[in-house]
Amino acid sequence: MNGSIDHRPDRPSPWRARYTGADGNQKSKSFKTKDRAQSWLRDQLGAMDRGEWLDPAAGRIPYREHAEQWLSGLVNIKEKTRVGYELLLRTRVLPTFGNTQVRRIDPATVRAWVAAMHQEGLSASRIRQARQVLRASLEQAVVDRRIARNPTAGVKVPIEQPREMRFLTAEQVRDLAEAANRFQPGAGGLVTFLAYSGLRWSEAVALRRSAFDPLRSRIRVREAATEISGKLVHGTTKTYRTRTVVFARSVAELVASSLSPGAPDDLVFTAPRGGPLRSANFRKSVWLPAVAELAEHHPDLLGLRVHDLRHTAASLAISCGANVKAVQKMLGHKKASMTLDLYAHLYTEDLEDLAERMDARYRSVA
Repeated sequence: MNGSIDHRPDRPSPWRARYTGADGNQKSKSFKTKDRAQSWLRDQLGAMDRGEWLDPAAGRIPYREHAEQWLSGLVNIKEKTRVGYELLLRTRVLPTFGNTQVRRIDPATVRAWVAAMHQEGLSASRIRQARQVLRASLEQAVVDRRIARNPTAGVKVPIEQPREMRFLTAEQVRDLAEAANRFQPGAGGLVTFLAYSGLRWSEAVALRRSAFDPLRSRIRVREAATEISGKLVHGTTKTYRTRTVVFARSVAELVASSLSPGAPDDLVFTAPRGGPLRSANFRKSVWLPAVAELAEHHPDLLGLRVHDLRHTAASLAISCGANVKAVQKMLGHKKASMTLDLYAHLYTEDLEDLAERMDARYRSVA
């Protein structure tokens, strides 16, 4: 439907443009000049013709209210992720944008917000996470036709330096496990298991006896336990998928030998007094002192993380000839490309062998 312009000389802005929006309601706006009224009307009618029209009132919603609607509408996320989003909204996003109308958030404001966090000394990782929450919530505003485009698009954040990966040798795994046993009897079995199976900590502490087959040296990874607000919450794995991991028979026998009689639903690895292992307790009482002891002979291993045992598992597997697909399945990565991105540098020897074989082929016909 075409719009119209009328002149009301008794008004401070005498030129009023009117049209019927795509929602069936009449929209109007007043201007000081006829040219501006005509330009605005053309823009609105053109947007409707292109299917790009937005109801001006929709974008007036405060960001705080929009963010609440966005967060409540997220159904396929883990509880830990939801808690993380809530924390970032409360501490980083809402203090700046909470009372701002969604339509008023622009790239310049977002850039200034990122710069302020950087000047505050917030880590690049945390700034990236905060920007991601704002970006995802405003992407929903685009879908809901509250804004035409996402103002976070193109806003750069500080470059996040990847954490250095540590890879233990088989001998270092042995020494670390022995040290762990000195601080907590039986803890060495968990250290060895993590270094040879590649399980995430959350998957290992949720492993039940029914999923552990020591005779065939395999486990069925189908559950993970994550600490959220001080509570241990059991759920699906990080990728929502189950997988079967076959690992060294001697390691399976080591773990099995430490198990006392129990029910199929009992955990394989438990705290000294029973019950599930808690990351903070294990790190303080076992991991840190065991690593400190190992670092007396290997100073480069100071700062070693439990997660580095997962990297170690990949390294040991590759050194034994495992291909990318095998390592991917062991670690539970969604795609082999992710595995290759992480561990491509460990395949250097494969490239050297390939070069030698190709050289031999060249010489055979030269």
